[in-house]
Amino acid sequence: MQDIDKIISSKWILSSKNNSLLKDYSIAIEGNIIKDILPSKEVLKKYKTTNHLMLKNNILVPGLINNNVSTPYIFTRKSLNDNLRQKIDPKKYLELSTNISICQMIKNGITTFTDTSSHPEIVLKQSIKSGIRANVGLPISSYKSNWANKEQEYFKKTISFYDEYRNDPSIKLYLNLNSIHMLSKRGFEKVSRIVSELDVPVRMHLHEDLNKLNIFKRKYKKRPVKYLEELGLLGTTFTAINPFHINQSDLNIMQKYKIHIVHTPSFNIVSRNTQCNTKLFLKNNIKVSIGTGEYIIGNSVDLFNEMRITSLLSKLSKDESNHLTQKELLGLIMKNASNALGLSFDISRLEPKCSADIISIKINNIDMSSIDLYKDIENKLNSNNIEHVWVAGKQILKDKKLLTINEDMLYHKFTELVKK
Repeated sequence: MQDIDKIISSKWILSSKNNSLLKDYSIAIEGNIIKDILPSKEVLKKYKTTNHLMLKNNILVPGLINNNVSTPYIFTRKSLNDNLRQKIDPKKYLELSTNISICQMIKNGITTFTDTSSHPEIVLKQSIKSGIRANVGLPISSYKSNWANKEQEYFKKTISFYDEYRNDPSIKLYLNLNSIHMLSKRGFEKVSRIVSELDVPVRMHLHEDLNKLNIFKRKYKKRPVKYLEELGLLGTTFTAINPFHINQSDLNIMQKYKIHIVHTPSFNIVSRNTQCNTKLFLKNNIKVSIGTGEYIIGNSVDLFNEMRITSLLSKLSKDESNHLTQKELLGLIMKNASNALGLSFDISRLEPKCSADIISIKINNIDMSSIDLYKDIENKLNSNNIEHVWVAGKQILKDKKLLTINEDMLYHKFTELVKK
């Protein structure tokens, strides 16, 4: 009998191997890795541990990946500018609001997130403290921001930051170009050289705004994705955010370079882009993941809800072949998102040798057969029922209570800050 760090036994486990549910199975964890997955009636015959959690009416699934979120603001920027900026310490506000955003993500089962803000130093610091995984964007632009004043300064500061944190196992870094209108051609050429030398990922909004797309076409006599191809920027480490307005030529280029796509379903609706092209990309072997967008008061970071919205958008098509399947829906918040991050270890599968990033969700309808449950699984996974969260084998949420962040103290500090 082998000693093991911990065992989690559950009514159901979402199996990555055959996209089905395992009934009455256990996960054996050694360090930060899944050692074994086997029937619960056999687990104690093979392993022994002093840390055995038994979950009677739960399902275990891989940790969720929010592939597009701006964490440091929990009020709208307009509210911050009009009402708060003059009376609060900006850095303190950003640190506390980032922590609140991270709290909400963990409680919603998110174990990894991609930050799109212009405050990488704050997001990185708070992420490390909380135990969540972060994919942090390093801004590159020609326009003044809190990160830098001009293009040359952006490059200098970003490369220095990248060199300092590139080997941290819990942090992934990428170049955040925002959009094709935010950087000069010389700047894009420099980014292309950096990508070639360091193999650092790149993300940007692409073909999102039809008016800006048409302005670009008139100026450069070509479409943005073709422009990026000619600059040598496209590849498996390139991610396009919300590419709504595409034609067959765009699609062919995206498919050729195997770029990744990120959609923010709620934002799509607000932008009146209800024509869902997620299935179109998937049909062309282009991986799609989703995010929640900017986290502000009144918005949620509920990825299960975003998944259901994406499903409903796909069903606007009368052709059922354009409807997203359960496997495809789960891929949007698990496997596809993990692939887009280019991690050297797998954080999106419950399999031996994969990272132990796991969440447990209470399932009320426990009399259903595994076939019925999987068939309707997107409607059974409810963020309000998430009870436990582990990242790399370390538990950071237990019985809905955060273990790495004092949530009560955090909210008290934020309230006192805003009152000043």
